[in-house]
This record gives sequence, C-alpha cells and structure tokens, in this order.
Amino acid sequence: MRTGLRTEIILSISLLLAAALLFAGFLLLKLTERNLLDQQRVHAAEVIQLVAAGLEAPNSSTDNVLNINLAVSGLNRLQTVLSKQADVVAWRLLDMSLQVLSSTAYDTTSPFPSVSPSLLERDEIYEQLNYDSFRMFRSSNGENFLDLSMPLWAGVDAYGLLQIRFSLADLQERIQGAQRLVLGYVVIYGLVLAAFGMYLLNRNVVKPVRQLHQATTALAAGTLTSVNVRSGPGEIHELADSFNQMVQALAASRAETETHIETLEQTNAALQRARDDLVRSEKLATVGHLAAGMAHEIGNPLGAVIGYLNMLKEDVSGHDRDLVERSLAEAERIDRLVRELLEYSSPIDRQTESFCPVSLLREAVEMLRHQGQFDDVQVDDICADASCQVSMDRSQLMQVFINLLLNARDAMQGQGHITLATELTADSISISVTDKGEGIDAETVSKVFEPFFTTKDPGKGYGLGLAVCQRIVDANGGSIAASSTSGQGACFTVSLPCLQTENKE
Repeated sequence: MRTGLRTEIILSISLLLAAALLFAGFLLLKLTERNLLDQQRVHAAEVIQLVAAGLEAPNSSTDNVLNINLAVSGLNRLQTVLSKQADVVAWRLLDMSLQVLSSTAYDTTSPFPSVSPSLLERDEIYEQLNYDSFRMFRSSNGENFLDLSMPLWAGVDAYGLLQIRFSLADLQERIQGAQRLVLGYVVIYGLVLAAFGMYLLNRNVVKPVRQLHQATTALAAGTLTSVNVRSGPGEIHELADSFNQMVQALAASRAETETHIETLEQTNAALQRARDDLVRSEKLATVGHLAAGMAHEIGNPLGAVIGYLNMLKEDVSGHDRDLVERSLAEAERIDRLVRELLEYSSPIDRQTESFCPVSLLREAVEMLRHQGQFDDVQVDDICADASCQVSMDRSQLMQVFINLLLNARDAMQGQGHITLATELTADSISISVTDKGEGIDAETVSKVFEPFFTTKDPGKGYGLGLAVCQRIVDANGGSIAASSTSGQGACFTVSLPCLQTENKE
C-alpha cells in the first residue's frame, strides 16, 4: 500500500525536525552541564581555600607537630561550618607523610586521591573529578563527586594536606531535570511545528497537487478542463501553467480533429448523394431509352387497339361487352405505364410562377374529394396561417401533392385520417402529409424514392410516383423525406425555399 505525498513529507520532516531538536537539546544540555560543573569547581575551590586559610599557621616553625595540632584543633572548630555545606560529603587532614590525622567517615570504595604535599605549590589545588557525563535518554546510577587537595603552609613551609570531597549529585539531578525539560520542549515545539508545517504543506503543496491530479484524471476521461491553482510555490504554478497549456493544445487539436471529421462526413454524404444521383441517372438513362423505344414501337399500335376496342364496345353486349371492357382496361393500363415512363425520363419543364404552396395543397385535397377519392378519408388540416411564396411550375407541385395524398390513402386501405401540417423557417417551408396506416420499416424507408421500387400489390403501382416527386422537388431547390415507424403510420415532408415569408396573426 502506497503512502500519500503529505504523509511521506510530514514523516520525513518530522524525523529531520526531531533529530535537529534532539541534537540542539543535547548540545544545550552539554553546554549547561559544563557551565554548572565549572561553577561547582569554582565554589569548591573557594570553600577549600577558605578552610585552608583558617588552618594555616601564621609563622614558620620547625615544629611540624605543633602546626599539625593547631590545624587539627582548627579543623574541629570549622567542622560546624563544613557541615552546613550541603555539597561537602567528606574531608580529612594529613601530615607530610600522608598519615590521616583527622577525617570524617567516607566510603572506602571511593578513596581520596594520594597526593604528596611537597609536590604542590603554594595555593595550588589538586583536583580529581569522578563524574559520569550526561548522555541523552540515560540516567547515571554511579557516585559523582569532586575531590580537592590543598597543602597547608606555615610561613614558607608546607606541614600538611587538606582534602575535601564535594558531591555532584545535585548537579546530576539538575541536568536530568533539564533533560526532561528539553524533551518536553522538543515534543511541544515539535508538535506545534508539525501542525503548522502540516497546514502550510496542505495549503502550498498537497492541495495544488490534488487539484492537478483531479484535472489529470478528468483529462484522461476526456474532459478538457483547466486547473486554477491559487496557492503553492512557483514550481507548482509553473506545473499548472504547463498543464493548462497542454489542455489548450489538446482542445485545439480536438477541435481541429472534429472539424476534419465533420468535413469528412460532409464529403462522405456528398459522395453518397453523388452516388445516388449517378445511380438515378443511370436508371433514368435506361428508362429513357426504354421509354423512347416503347413509345415509338408500342404507342401507335396501342392507340389503334384502344380505338378499335372502343368501337367494338358499342357493337357488342352481354358477356362479349364485358370481355371488351376488360381488354380495354388492360390496354389503358399499358398506356398509363408508357406515359409514366415518358414522364419520368423527360426533362423537367422550367416554366415557373410564384404561388403559395399551402393553398395549392388545399386545392389538391378539394380536387380529390370532388373526384370521390377521399369519401372515407378524413383530412385534418393544421397548417399554420402563414404565406410563403415559392417559384416553380404549379402543375408539377400539384402532381407531387396528389401523389403523396393518394399514397397516404392507399396506405390506409382507403379510409382513415390524414394530417396536413406546415413548419415555417426564415427561408423555407416544410409541408408534411402524415397517414395512420401500417407504416414502413426502416429498411424500406431508405428505398421508397428509388425508381421501380413499390410496396403495392402487383398491377397497382410501378414504383415511379415517388421517384418523379423527388425529381420535381430536387429540380426546384427543395427536398423530400420520408419517416415512419412500423405499425404507426408514415410521414412524407416536402421542403421548399421561400421567396418571402410573412407571419399572419
């Protein structure tokens, strides 16, 4: 399990801080110990000098025994003074042969040092220190003391030796107390510094780094969002600026890529339309040649056959008349097919005029109603009251509307509801014809405008009506589209450019 950045930095800083504080505390304690020890030495020297001054004979004498006796009696007088010195734990008086003349009881495991008085100068103090120096986290259990030895003089001659032992236990206790104080100071100061450092670290490092991490995660997920780092050192801000520059570069690259994709999609759609146009052109050329040949080879004989059948129908009756009428109907169906082929293959007539397409749609509905085509069909006209003038051949658009209306009627088996609606934009109008029939599946919708594609029963359609409608609308700058959901009817929408648009209230 990986630790976080804040944890690692705080742990490292805490260790360094603790080491630095402990080292500083150790150094401070060592300096304090040295100062206290020096003070103790000065104090001990003053005490032994004071005692020695009280024991020394004022005049030189060859009688050392007399001088020693005087010193012993003087030391006995000073014993009360020495007993009041808390740090004096033992003393003794020796003659020149180092024989103990007077002393206090003391631990023989720590004897006084053996020093010859003749080797010491006047007022010279011989010092022997038995002290366990301070060590961090360890207390001393041994005996700590300072032994001072000073010769006694009578005039210019030494006649004895004075030794006094001073305890350093108080010094050791003071050092241990200082150690506890330093450790407490280290802990409290360390906690304060750690808390303050944690605050600064969180504000100046952890928080900006987390912001950069969140922004990087969002960037990996596809969200190009800049990061706004308000705190932290200069390096963090430089990193945030570099990140924002990278985001801007990625956004520009994404926009450029999207533009290329859009251009490719448009190019692909244009190629698709061109392919469809080429296919339609090939079919148109095929149909044109076929229609021209049929018109030339079949037209005249077929017209003669129809004329003869009309003449024959007047001269026969009964069963023969029924056969003639059936023959005439089939001949007329052949004639309609030939005319539809000729109409599909013929160029679009460019005789244009300005008119309202909504009004023309309503005329087409009325004409079919008068012809009895909509006896069982209810037309719901919800076209908006808006005037939009289009410029094209009026009869061709009438042919488009009639074809769409009849297809809607046939989709409902001759009865049901047809809805007419319009949608007006700034420069175009869309007219929709919606039926309530069985609908068309998605695969069939994509093919309804192909020549010779039909969903009607054989003999009821040749698949050229919608193809002709598309040619007429496309030739006049518009478009026609079909949409349907199987089982829920179909909607055919014709969109045409407007010459002018006026909204009427």
